Amino acid sequence: MSGILSWLKSNIVIVILAILTIVPLPVAWYLSSGMNKSLREDRQSEAQKALRDINGATVSYALPSLSVDEPPIEDSSPPNSVKTQFYKAEREKREAIISSVKERAVEFNSKGRGVLLEGLFPEPASLASGQLLQPQFAELVVATGGDESTSAFDRLFDRLRINDPVDSETLREQLAARKAALMNQLAPGTAENEMDESTREQIKQQLVEQRLGTYETHARDTSFYANADILPNSVLRVAPLAQPSLSDCFNWQFNYWVIEDVLSALVSANDSFDSTGVGGNVLDGVVKQVESIDFAPLVTISTPQGGNAFEERGFVGGDAEARARADRLNQVDFNSSSRSGSGFVESGTVTGRSSEESSLYDVVPVTVTMIASYEKLPKLFDAIASHNFMTVLDADIYAVDQWEQIEKGFYAGTDHIVRVEMTIETLWLRSWTKEFMPTAVREQLGIPIDELNEDPA
Repeated sequence: MSGILSWLKSNIVIVILAILTIVPLPVAWYLSSGMNKSLREDRQSEAQKALRDINGATVSYALPSLSVDEPPIEDSSPPNSVKTQFYKAEREKREAIISSVKERAVEFNSKGRGVLLEGLFPEPASLASGQLLQPQFAELVVATGGDESTSAFDRLFDRLRINDPVDSETLREQLAARKAALMNQLAPGTAENEMDESTREQIKQQLVEQRLGTYETHARDTSFYANADILPNSVLRVAPLAQPSLSDCFNWQFNYWVIEDVLSALVSANDSFDSTGVGGNVLDGVVKQVESIDFAPLVTISTPQGGNAFEERGFVGGDAEARARADRLNQVDFNSSSRSGSGFVESGTVTGRSSEESSLYDVVPVTVTMIASYEKLPKLFDAIASHNFMTVLDADIYAVDQWEQIEKGFYAGTDHIVRVEMTIETLWLRSWTKEFMPTAVREQLGIPIDELNEDPA
């Protein structure tokens, strides 16, 4: 025993090292077993949570609607590669359709319109350029009505075949010459009061036929009767002496677009009755004469010139006496807002649209007073609705003295005519109009300056 102790004492280092080598093994095994169990439990808990998360995960799918009547298409479900691919393809297809519809809507609304004077809108290239172009543009949009006028409105009337009635003084001279020729032919050397009754009646009949023939020929060459007097107060009658602002110029340009669109819609209504292929006319069409067009400017501008009392009431052009007489006649009111259950909304129109409620478009209500065929009015409403984004909001109908119209040269054929005061809502998509808007106009309308007009620097 003493020998073992002596050996242990003499080899104490070896003994200690042996103990350190053997003892940790069971301790390590014990500790590692406990740690592995805890680690396994932690990992298992994490795995179960991850599995629960996966099983409970959902993906939200949504497709854009193709119309206001289509309900939203939405789906929330667990991830599915097949479903994801389906919704991706369907979304791309719908977005392509929406993009195509937008392009067609802009094309339909703009009708390929440009500006009347290049280089002016949205901003001139330089101050000197603006000083030259702005007065030039004012001269271009003056409604003069002269035979040699270069006014854009006169050219518009010529293009649409909108004419004055037969000139009464010219017709009177023609009839007088024709009467003299007939008297010389049928009763040479005989005074009119000495002619027999049959001769006087024959001359009278031929003069009536010539007068009606002149009326009919002119009416068939005319879409409908009108001249520059029908245009609203905001259209220049005289070029301003002062330099017009760029906002003024854009307002005049926008006025031209609105007037062009409304007149073209009325022409297209008459064209729907054309069977010859040369265009509609007064005799066959629904619109016989336009007496006035009135609407508010898109943005605030200074009044370019004064107007008489008749103009200040909002009636530009036409015949004041005839309008006053019409107001005294019995009125047939087709105002939809006066009927119960009309569907009108708070904005006061059947559509509920307004410029203040949308940044996509501007709404411009236009009041048109015209002489039209009563029986053909439904065709007029259809033509207006199909010509552009236009809606007839109101139509008031008045009686008309047809013979008095003929006396003034407004021959309308055999249709029963009435005076119609119509309110038309016109819609203008900003996606194309804003490209021409000066900065001041955009600011007044609350349109942000987009990237196209931002300074690249």
